[in-house]
Amino acid sequence: MPIGLHGYTPLIMYIGAILAFVLSIAWKPQISLYYLVPLLPMQTARYWLHGFLLGEKFVDFMLLGALIGLFLHRVERPVFVRSPLNKVLIAIFVLTYLSLWQGAFYLGGPLPVSYLDPRFSTWKNYVEMLCLFFIAAAVIRTKKQMALVMGLMCISLLMVNRNYVSTVGDRDFNHFSYELRDAGTLGYAGENGMGAFQAELAVFLIGLALFARKPILRLGLLAIALTSIYCLELTLSRGAYAGFLIGLLVLGLVKERKILILLIILLVSWQSFVPYAVTQRVMMTYQSGEGLDPSAGERVTLWEDALRAFNEDPVFGTGFNTYQYMGRVGPYTDTHNYYVKVLMETGLVGILIFLWQLKVAGSMSWRLFRRARDPILNALGCAFFAMLGCALIVNFFGDRWTYLQVNGFFWVLLGLVARSLHLMSQEESRDQEVTALEAEELDPDSSTAQEVSHA
Repeated sequence: MPIGLHGYTPLIMYIGAILAFVLSIAWKPQISLYYLVPLLPMQTARYWLHGFLLGEKFVDFMLLGALIGLFLHRVERPVFVRSPLNKVLIAIFVLTYLSLWQGAFYLGGPLPVSYLDPRFSTWKNYVEMLCLFFIAAAVIRTKKQMALVMGLMCISLLMVNRNYVSTVGDRDFNHFSYELRDAGTLGYAGENGMGAFQAELAVFLIGLALFARKPILRLGLLAIALTSIYCLELTLSRGAYAGFLIGLLVLGLVKERKILILLIILLVSWQSFVPYAVTQRVMMTYQSGEGLDPSAGERVTLWEDALRAFNEDPVFGTGFNTYQYMGRVGPYTDTHNYYVKVLMETGLVGILIFLWQLKVAGSMSWRLFRRARDPILNALGCAFFAMLGCALIVNFFGDRWTYLQVNGFFWVLLGLVARSLHLMSQEESRDQEVTALEAEELDPDSSTAQEVSHA
């Protein structure tokens, strides 16, 4: 039972989902996204809907409602925003589905044509998450709507953090134990998934705060970021700690040099203000005379084994979502390094497209940060660029990329970046038209002369 809520919560959520779906079709397509966004990281809360008709398809129907509303109430053509990422994502859709078939032949399992096939279901959930990018970029059209989406993310994050602290806050963190760890509302994404989520959102909010002009807004964003940093500590996720530090480093290098000083202080004195369990968790990674601790050592073993499997077909790999069913190293079903997983399952073709995707996402956010004149868009570009830096690191220690509850916000925000670039392009076009008209008014003969010369 959720804290502060009564037993009618699942029914209220279900009725709200129906209303959001209907209103998105009949009125504004943004409504489905507004309703979906706060629930993206709350995997356990979305489970409450499974007891109702089609409740397990909640995310599907929210996206479908927004999509139908887009075409019924189209206000611009094309419906979807033109973006350099569009072609990359379409290539990923095609490649991963073909790879799904390859994996079926490799494993000798059922063909991927039915929702009853768990590999097909995994693929559907993965590409559906990427669809968040297209939907968010299409339905969110103004800066006010962007601010509302980010505000809903903040509310959702506070709810996730409140639940997490209430779950693990009374545990004894004076000594490390695996029993201390908990995934909270992120469910099957696991403790490390929770850590990655908290690290990425903390970096993003700090990035936004650096641009906030109103002190109360800046303090509010930093306060929410602090709740995430506190929860991040309690996840005892070393990969998430590393991702958070890299995210701060990016912000320090591209925006605020004072963060670099703070980062140095943090690296020198971190043991003095974190629970001792955190110190133990970090220091146990490598022990003099004993090498890597068992957890880190097992990761290296998994990576080495996955690279051996990669050699079987280095071009196209063994097939999408195949490692989980191989049973190559004990009970492990994941390579614990997403880059290694992509390389093994989709080969050199897959890893190159994946890196192309990361490069384009980074270029988009960097361009928005450096060229946007509006402070909201400027902040979004910088904050997302730093968040991407954090995401690059956390996925080095495991699959944090394919979980909706971990990466859902990431794809929505990337959709906002695409829409922001579209708005920026429209503003630049208008400015050019105004400049041309002003020049023509000042020197009407010049335009006539140009027309004659072109003729």
